[in-house]
Amino acid sequence: MREVGTLWIGGRLSWLEQLCLKSFVDEGQRITLFSYHDIPNAPAGVVRRDGREIIATESFLKYEKKDSVALFADLFRLHMIRACPGMVWVDTDVYCHRPMPYAGGVVMGFERPDGAYVNNAVLGLPADHPMLAAMLDFTADLHPIPRWLRPKEREAYRAAAAAGTPVPVTQQAWGTWGPLLVSHFAKKFAMLDQVQPVQAFYPVSFPDRQTFFKPPRRVERYLTPETTALHLWASNKREIGLRFHGMPPPGSYLERLCRRHGIDAAAAPVAGRSGKVFEAGLIEQLGIGGLRVAADAGGGARGLMLAAHRAFGCGIDLLDVDAKGRFNDGPPADWLDGYRAFLVAGGVAETAIRVVRTVDDLRPADLIAAFGLWGDRARIGRIDAVLERGLAPGGRLILDIRKGSGAVPHLKPLGAVEPLSATQRDGVTVTRTVLVRNGADALPPPTGPATEGCSR
Repeated sequence: MREVGTLWIGGRLSWLEQLCLKSFVDEGQRITLFSYHDIPNAPAGVVRRDGREIIATESFLKYEKKDSVALFADLFRLHMIRACPGMVWVDTDVYCHRPMPYAGGVVMGFERPDGAYVNNAVLGLPADHPMLAAMLDFTADLHPIPRWLRPKEREAYRAAAAAGTPVPVTQQAWGTWGPLLVSHFAKKFAMLDQVQPVQAFYPVSFPDRQTFFKPPRRVERYLTPETTALHLWASNKREIGLRFHGMPPPGSYLERLCRRHGIDAAAAPVAGRSGKVFEAGLIEQLGIGGLRVAADAGGGARGLMLAAHRAFGCGIDLLDVDAKGRFNDGPPADWLDGYRAFLVAGGVAETAIRVVRTVDDLRPADLIAAFGLWGDRARIGRIDAVLERGLAPGGRLILDIRKGSGAVPHLKPLGAVEPLSATQRDGVTVTRTVLVRNGADALPPPTGPATEGCSR
């Protein structure tokens, strides 16, 4: 079996990258992970090498429209293939369904059944192949005018170059040094007959990528004996972060794969994607060094509470409170059972979880999350009863503030108020905001590693 190689730019891996890397180790296929910084949670058995062996740089080219270092990764794989004869590139979102048997030469795969698009998530070529030399020559120009552009686009690029303002590759279309490049040169060198069929690496297409969120049988119908390295599509991380609290969807194919390979997803949740920080990434974004108690008012911050507990071993208080600031004196809220089950499945002991149903039961928390409640869908003043007793001096309150709600002036007397991120909802700006309450109450040192966000 040929060795495979990949690259990670950033710090900690999420469970998705851990899963894919470990799948090669478990299948007995040697995998090398290149990087430019420390990666504290790479799976055992993965060979580690310094990316500077391939490209000596501290600067990483990005596709500017998506703020993505995938552009640098597109370049790196070409240089890796030349510098490491026989090594096959795989993206960090490629899962080893079974060892890749391709001996020697070319390893490429069609992404679409029409045979018009060759993806580069899996790519292997002889180090001295003329197609590789041609692609390396193309990428030496930081202001290319690709031949595959439409005539009007090429004319515009030429005009810009003639005017002294050539279009840099960083501002060009996604894939200019990736699938668009590989597809073009595979055709130019008459190599399409050596490209593996869709079933080899991309049986689940990009439009169908969320099939991986479904039960295993829904994915298995796509797989064939030709399937080897299975592309799981890192773009799924956005939905994983937004809809599933950074965790594999319950009952999904991804969850089954994590169990198969012993991946503790709760220890490495998906914390962010393309500059967007999800709940699991807020701990690192805020620079929190330790927590004793974290509380969720209303049940909207599962991912944040799980990440806080896994990082610091803190207690978790679930505040059964409504938008008017009233604690529930009737049957427990519908969300509590599912929330508790989510935490326990993520490794939180039942004894670490408290349900708070009266003001008197509140205890000072170092972190309170109140998403979709006060300052957003309800009046900010109704948070006062919770804050007065429930937020410790020096503690943080994270909430979503709707423009025009008056929440910021209301909170400022209590401490420093800072925006974290903003989104548009129903035509109105909603800003995720943190309040750091006045007062000095030193927090203990962290009891576990903080979650870090990464991008590929």
